[in-house]
Amino acid sequence: MKQITLIFAFALFLSGLSAQSPVVDSLQAALDALTQNEGVPGATLAIVLEDGQMISLAAGLEDKEKNKEMPVGARMLAGSVGKTFFGALALQVIQEKGIDLDSKVMGWFGNEAWFKRIPNAQDLTIRMLMNHTTGIPRHVFQPTFLQAIQDEPMKVWKPAEMLQYVLDLPPVHPAGDGWAYSDTNYIILGMLVEKWTGKDLYDLLRKRILKPLKLKNTLPSNTPKLKGLVQGYIGEQNFLNLPNKVVKKGKYVINPQWEWTGGGLLSNVEDLAHWLKAIHETDVIPPEMYKEMIQPVGLRTGQPAEMGYGLTTFVFKAPTGIHFGHSGFFPGYLTNVEYVKDQKTAIAVQLNSDQGPGRSLHGFLVEIAGILQRNQ
Repeated sequence: MKQITLIFAFALFLSGLSAQSPVVDSLQAALDALTQNEGVPGATLAIVLEDGQMISLAAGLEDKEKNKEMPVGARMLAGSVGKTFFGALALQVIQEKGIDLDSKVMGWFGNEAWFKRIPNAQDLTIRMLMNHTTGIPRHVFQPTFLQAIQDEPMKVWKPAEMLQYVLDLPPVHPAGDGWAYSDTNYIILGMLVEKWTGKDLYDLLRKRILKPLKLKNTLPSNTPKLKGLVQGYIGEQNFLNLPNKVVKKGKYVINPQWEWTGGGLLSNVEDLAHWLKAIHETDVIPPEMYKEMIQPVGLRTGQPAEMGYGLTTFVFKAPTGIHFGHSGFFPGYLTNVEYVKDQKTAIAVQLNSDQGPGRSLHGFLVEIAGILQRNQ
């Protein structure tokens, strides 16, 4: 069923579209197919066009058992898409304080006993943390960490406690010589930003990004009680042994606080699309730092490449041109956001299942960009 809010229908009319226009119908059909043909319970999609107008759609069900339709602009856990927020915050502070991206992390943590036991500790730089070339293993998938979450599902974690699960492990590869995605990099980055500023990361995020950009649907996921969180469903890879439905009596079934700067946000597609637009078209990231951000390294070599991962963003080449974006996973939810450079368009999709479709959500967003391109 097509769902579109009146305010967005009005915005579409102003931009030469209408809620019943062929392009909106095509977009809705693509979103419907995602839920009907690929086993996804529900999905939301938002697009911010070149002129700033927004299309916001929903399909499928928020709650299958209650046959409750997915509302437009539903809030879901955004997973690693949160890294784009914390990465931007880090780049702001790095620019303001004149910090060199290639400076060694040991300059700030070298006297900490735990830091010396981090894989590749002596060679780590800020840039390596941000583009995942440190070689530090991923703490969130260490069996001992997963067991600790199950043993104390409501535990409030300190960042340094999470790092304990990678201490003394062999590195995945030499520092700067290879690429391996690791949430642990962004935990250390978050600790650095708090050390540089002396302030809480979430407080900084609210003051510097969320409030100025009026991203009212983006909130810290630092408590089980998350306002407006829609029901989410666990797929086959249930590594935390969670129940099939992750929201019970208005609360997430475990404390999601442990994600912190590895993701750490509740949001919706409308805020996320606006955020991607802001990253690439405003000075929310200082211009000098933005140039660094969009320079990718290869996803195998960790060396400069045409496609791969920059500083807190993936860089793709697609039939619709260059895309910058990020994916996000948190038990019960999947998120993907991309900015299409040639179209000056930002696209965000969220699913209330972590199983996902048979194809990648990146492929789905390329399809959406193609629909927009054909209707320009």
